[in-house]
Amino acid sequence: MTRARHIPDEGDFEGEGRPGSFRLIPGERAGEYEFAYICPCGCGAEGWLLVGHGHKPMGRRASWKWNGSTSAPTLEPSINHVGHWHGWLRDGVWKEV
Repeated sequence: MTRARHIPDEGDFEGEGRPGSFRLIPGERAGEYEFAYICPCGCGAEGWLLVGHGHKPMGRRASWKWNGSTSAPTLEPSINHVGHWHGWLRDGVWKEV
């Protein structure tokens, strides 16, 4: 179990490298964001997800519904960082399947 930690500044996020850290980048459409995260398994790999605040973006690529919280984020459905980690981000905690 790993706690998610929001790091809004790009420089701090890139230098942090802590498993489960994340930042949000506004997307092309209102209410959509790129959710950049450091893999919670501890490998240091960065992943990117398309998330929608209160909705699951449709159409362009795989996407996740986000509860809008930066202190206790929840994403649905599960996240599969292929070859590294598979699980859920719920109430600010990365929980492996």
